Order: sequence, then structure tokens, then C-alpha cells
Amino acid sequence: MTSASSLTLPVAREPAAVERCARHLAAAVDSVLAELDGLRAAAAGCWTRAAAEGRRPAAAELAVVHGAVGELLARPGSRWFGCGAVVAPGALADADLHVEWWYRGARGVGERRLRLALDPADAEFYDYRVLPWFARPRDEGRAAVAGPQVDLLCADRYVMCCARPVVVPGAGFVGVAAGDVPLAALERLLVPPLRALPGEAALLDGEGRVLAATTPALPVGSLARGLLADPAAERAGVPSAAVDWTVVRG
Repeated sequence: MTSASSLTLPVAREPAAVERCARHLAAAVDSVLAELDGLRAAAAGCWTRAAAEGRRPAAAELAVVHGAVGELLARPGSRWFGCGAVVAPGALADADLHVEWWYRGARGVGERRLRLALDPADAEFYDYRVLPWFARPRDEGRAAVAGPQVDLLCADRYVMCCARPVVVPGAGFVGVAAGDVPLAALERLLVPPLRALPGEAALLDGEGRVLAATTPALPVGSLARGLLADPAAERAGVPSAAVDWTVVRG
């Protein structure tokens, strides 16, 4: 590519190929989100058990999700860097905001608990309520993949946060089961379908930011909004409710 606004190397137009690529990418994203099923079930179980006793669970009871977290992080070939449960305001009996989150330890060995400032009066208050990976599942009842963003540990690692709503009969939305996937690990799923297309191709998010591409002219994380409006390019939306991604081929 010669710029971020146009794709080079003209090839025969194959709209069906671009749409097929988009479907493959949707399947890849949905497969990643499906890995959160065990974590989501573990979190929901806290409210189900408490509801059977006519109460809301306490924050300490959410420690039960650690088993599901450990399974995700320790799974051979796991792409997850950290994951856990993030609670909706008022869903617990003894805490308005609460996060149960673990991440990989040094050199990927073991797990460490993430500690966050969740008191609104704290200068470093982490208000997850306004972040897309929490707000979309809460407001729209659907899974969400947000990012890329720098991880909370400030390790200069770009991650995509994947989240699924935790909804419990009688309690409604109680939070999300979520996890961070390094963008480099996600690229290994996203690039092969793009490479199957003739010519050069890129995957953009709704802001026009590059998530993956088959050319070094479009580095990951760069903005290429012009591609979303380029009349010479072929485009197809990725048909997953969790993302607002578009495949673009020149």
C-alpha cells in the first residue's frame, strides 16, 4: 500500500470472497468469546445460590470464579492474558463496585490478583461503568470486544477486552465475564482469513483503526478512516454482534 487511504495492487473484484472472509472473522471472534462460558457460568452461580437463600451474594463469594480463571489462563495455547468477573453497581450485598480479576504472572507462570481503586473518592478511581466492554453488555445485552487499548498493568501491551453479560433470572444484569487478549495473539486468528483474499486487505474497527492487515503499509493501531469510504475498495461488515469491524480489500 502506498498510503492509509488507498489499497494498491488492483485485482479482479470478488465481493463474495470479501463477505466470506468477514464470516470467517466473525466465527473466529465468536469462538474466542465462547471460551468465557465457564467463567460466566461460575459468576452467575454466585447469584443463583444466593437467590435460593433470599439474599444477594457478598463480594468474597465471587472468589469462586478463580477456578474458571485458572482454567482459562493455564489452558495449553491459551491466548488470554487476564480475565475475571466485573460486577454491576448494587449487585452485591456489601460492595457497590467490585472486580475479581487475575492475570498471568512473570514469564507467564501462575496468576496474580489485580487490585484496582474502586472508591469514587480515590484520585486513581477506575470507573469501569463507562467503558465500552462493560457498558455495551449492560445496555445492549450483547457480548463486546473493545480495543485495542493499553493493558491496566501499563506494560506497553495492547489488548482487546472481550466481555459477555452475566444475566441471572430474578436479578437481571449482574456484571460481565471478561478477559484481555493481547492484540498480537488475536492477530494470529485474524490475519489468515485476510491473506486468503486476492490482493491487499485490512480489518478495521468502527473508528477506522487497523486491527490486522496483510501489508506493512497499514500498521496495527493506525487510523485508516479513508478506507471505509474509498469507492474503489470492496468492503464487508463482520457479522458478529460483538464487533463493529469491516473487512476492506483493494
